[in-house]
Amino acid sequence: MNITSSQRVKLATVLLCGLAVGLAGLLLYQSQTQQALLGCDGGSGCDTVLSSQWSLWFGIPVSLMAMGLYTAMFAAALARDTQVKRPQPAATLTMAVAAFAAIAAALWFISVQIFIVGALCKYCMATHAAGVAASVLCLKVALPRLQTKALASASVASFVLVGILIAGQVLGDPPQAPDALIKFADVPTPQTDMTGVSPYVSYDPLSIDPLPIPSDPTPTTPKITPTAESETAPSPTGPRIIKLNGNRVEIDTTIVPIIGDPHAPIILAVLYDYTCSHCRDTRKMLEKTKRKYGDKLAIICLPTPLNKKCNRLVKRYSSHNRYACDLAKISLAFWKIAPDKWAEFDQQLYSNPDILTPARARIAAGKFVKDKDLVKAMKDPWIDKQIARDVNMYANTAKATGSTALPMLVAQYGAMNGTPQHPLDIDDLLRGKRRQ
Repeated sequence: MNITSSQRVKLATVLLCGLAVGLAGLLLYQSQTQQALLGCDGGSGCDTVLSSQWSLWFGIPVSLMAMGLYTAMFAAALARDTQVKRPQPAATLTMAVAAFAAIAAALWFISVQIFIVGALCKYCMATHAAGVAASVLCLKVALPRLQTKALASASVASFVLVGILIAGQVLGDPPQAPDALIKFADVPTPQTDMTGVSPYVSYDPLSIDPLPIPSDPTPTTPKITPTAESETAPSPTGPRIIKLNGNRVEIDTTIVPIIGDPHAPIILAVLYDYTCSHCRDTRKMLEKTKRKYGDKLAIICLPTPLNKKCNRLVKRYSSHNRYACDLAKISLAFWKIAPDKWAEFDQQLYSNPDILTPARARIAAGKFVKDKDLVKAMKDPWIDKQIARDVNMYANTAKATGSTALPMLVAQYGAMNGTPQHPLDIDDLLRGKRRQ
């Protein structure tokens, strides 16, 4: 069977349109799941482009709009019958409008990447290449078959569509910083877990009057150098329920990640996100505080990812927190299987931003535990429940302090948000002299 030139053009157009639809769908999948595409780890060119304001149109992913455009072009090219000579105005006009729009949009987005963002997304460029190639073939078919008036209408319609796109991107709000993405509602008391122990019995902080500030609940303690055992190992002596933040929350110190002895006289909880630079700065101060207080102090570590995949309070995506949920789950899984080594692993995640991707974090964990054990532990339902409890505590503490900023330091008599100005601020918090 001989394939005519028209049929070859149709076949090539359909295939190129299908490729463009598929690539746009891949970009849409990334925008909705926040899963990094191959070669698009945090800090890469495509990560920079896909997390910029130019990836959205009034909050709608432009990849969704691209899918619609290329799908219309695909359908028109497929519907056009190359065996008949009669006019097919609907298919021809659709091909022309879609082709003009695709070329204009590609020129816009390529210019944005080069001159505004200063980075190139290889998946975006591949989508543009397939779309422009398909558009050229569509115009090769459509232009000879359209009258001047219809051709002018098609070009005007396409440029109006692209103009609306550009205006929406220029006038639309840029992605907000993580702290501005949080919305709060009444937080229910977490359900008792499978062991029958409710790790966090949360209250509505707005319904409880603050406790009186004590004069000095914890006397000054000499500097004590902690041992490795006291620094990391959970106590085997059973549960220990402590109350923090003016009785607003109760925690069993023996069933959550902790640095130090769960039965230490002074307990400080920290809610943090591994992808948060302020949390890393605060961690350095907490290490100094731990060295100062030694065995007298234990620090409860509660990963609280600012990522909507596992934090119901976060409503919009931020590339800064792309891997926050994955890193929190890896950390909690590690604690489940090797609590005595967890503090060292946790410190590595904090101190080395280069390993803040799931793959590299697992490689770092592999120096301490077997990867198959880590993978198995990550499937434990306890991990998701624990993150949900941390999120609940985060919401309650934010309502009490009036700030959503991470990190959050929660002590017996109060809490503070953000990076302390000085390690002595942490001392004041532990002694009840500072409460926000």
